[in-house]
Formats: sequence, structure tokens, C-alpha cells
Amino acid sequence: MVTNLPAKAKAIWAKAMMAKDPEEKLELLKQFYSSFPKHKATERLEVQIKRQIKKLEEEIENKKKKHGKALNIWNVKKEGDIQVTVLGTFNDVLEFFEKIIGLKIDQFEVYTRPQIGTLKIDSILLQVLLCPFDESIGEGKQKKFSNLLYNADLFLIILPSTNYVTYFNKLISWLEQNNIILNVKRKEVKIERTSEGGIRVVGKSMFITEEEIKNFLREYNIFNCIVKVSIETTLEDLEAVIFGQISKPAILLCNNIEQEEEIKKYYAEVYNLNRFFKEKNLLKKILEILGIIRVYTRRKDGIVAERPLLIEKGKTVIDIAKIIHNEMAKNFQYAKLNRNGEELKVGKYFILEDGDIVEIRSR
Repeated sequence: MVTNLPAKAKAIWAKAMMAKDPEEKLELLKQFYSSFPKHKATERLEVQIKRQIKKLEEEIENKKKKHGKALNIWNVKKEGDIQVTVLGTFNDVLEFFEKIIGLKIDQFEVYTRPQIGTLKIDSILLQVLLCPFDESIGEGKQKKFSNLLYNADLFLIILPSTNYVTYFNKLISWLEQNNIILNVKRKEVKIERTSEGGIRVVGKSMFITEEEIKNFLREYNIFNCIVKVSIETTLEDLEAVIFGQISKPAILLCNNIEQEEEIKKYYAEVYNLNRFFKEKNLLKKILEILGIIRVYTRRKDGIVAERPLLIEKGKTVIDIAKIIHNEMAKNFQYAKLNRNGEELKVGKYFILEDGDIVEIRSR
């Protein structure tokens, strides 16, 4: 249910989001927490704000200790094309890294620094992070691993062979404690702030109208943004994103058909661990879930780039031209496109598909 916060609380929240100074932001978050009534509808919000306050307090303290040079080694920046965080029991994630990534890991080093591997599939570089979720680890060490969740494009979750439903539910709870929910596509919602242009709604929900979305955002002093919704998005989902909840897609890997069928009751993207990798379809499934396609560029001499450009599904030829160079887009004439061996001459708004080879011609 929606929290129905008083106007005063919403105004304080808007100020907190605009604050640049960490100490000012911290004070405003504390004021915000004190400004709204505590009841069942605000339980999740209370947890979210408490965690944001605690995290900000830790960041401020670290900066003071290190004279403004705080460095969190567990906050791993994305390198390569796609960052994947692998979650599972301690033994399962270590076995995955050794078998799939080809990286032998010392168990002691797992606790001292992030374990990062790379996996190259069809010229696409995956940066893979090891993130065990295991009750044997202990709360303090588990907290370190939570830093590996936020920059990931996608989670790869390995379910244990036994007690897998209980494990999955505990994992969901841990993610929610860290303000992260697994993204079921039909409930996807994103808010991208812009400097101008008003509120633009992309997509359509069966539960809320475009006008309701705009009015709700304005209550939180959000007047310029692109908000993306899907068929089952609710105002509660929208509010959760406003308060910092992060949505992440995931692939769940099971050990057998029984697990697949049981877990599919809770989550759609479930696959058999052994069959999944025998078919070598990991990259294909990741791109599909992320809504990304591969497009290869070709020079006038016929040489095709070894590595493709990764773009959102639905993008057009002119979007590729803009990525290459603004002048190429400005002076665009036409493009030669090879799709499944067939050569086509296309215009700037031709919609691209995965595997297309494009040669841009400009004046």
C-alpha cells in the first residue's frame, strides 16, 4: 500500500534529494524519518530510510578517518560490457568460479577483497563478481558482500540442491534489507531525472493512469523526468523507487527439473544449471533479459568490427550513427545493413535487430 505521507514529509524528502553536502543530506534524512507517522504502510519505508541514514553516517565517518580519501574496495566499478554478480552458498559460488570462469580462488581471500573474474562470449566481455550468501558467513562479512550488489547489471543466482525454497526466500529478504528487489519485468518501473521537458511517461499500466503518475511525482517535487512503467506497475512500486529502492533482474540456476518447476512458482527466469551451460546460451539469455541487442559496424572497405555495440532493443540506425559520431548522424544519408546474409539499403529510422551489421553512409 502507498504510504500517504504528509505534505511536510514529502517537502523534506525533496530537499534531502537535492542536498549535495553529505552532512546536510544526513540531517534532512533524519528530519524526514521523524516527520511521518509509523504504521503498517510505512514499515518498508522505515527500513529503507534507516539503512540510508546508517550508510551515510558510515561514509561520513570513513571520510573523516581518511581525510576525505575514503575508498571502499567492495564497491566494484563496472568494467567490460556487462557486470554480473553471482550469488549462492559459499561452496556453490566458489565451484562456479572454478568451473565456468576458470579461476581457482583461495577461500581466505574471499573475505579480504572482492573476487572478480571475466568471461568472454562472442566478443562480449562479462565482468563476474563472486558474492556468497550463506548463514555461515556472519552478519559483518555478509554486509561487505552487499556492496557487490548495486553496480551489477544482472544477478546470477545458484540455488542449493537442498532446502532451496527456504534459501531463496532468505535471499529475497536479504536483498530487500539492502533496498533491492528482483525485477519481474511486468512490474518494472524506472525514474530518470532530467533538467527540463516535464514528466514523460513511457509505457502503460493497467492500475494507474498517466495523469495519476504525473500528479504523484509532482507531490514529491519531481517535475522533470522520464518515468518508465509496465503493465502491472502500481503507485506503491513508483513510490518505492522514489525512496531509493533498486530493481535488479536475475537468472536462477537450478540443479534439476523438480527445482525448476517449484521455483517457477516464485520467479520466471529459472533454468537447469547443467543444461543451461551445455547449450552455451548464457549471453543470449542475459541480453534478452536486459533488453539489449548486438549490432556490428562495418567500414566502407568491408571490414566488420570484431566487437559489437550493445544497444537497447528498439533502437534505430540513426542511434548507431550518433554513437559513432555526432557529425555522422548530422550528415546521415542512408545505411547498408546485412541481416542474416541479406543486404539491405535502409533509412535512419530503420529498427535494428540482434546481429545486424550496419555500414553508415553520410555526406
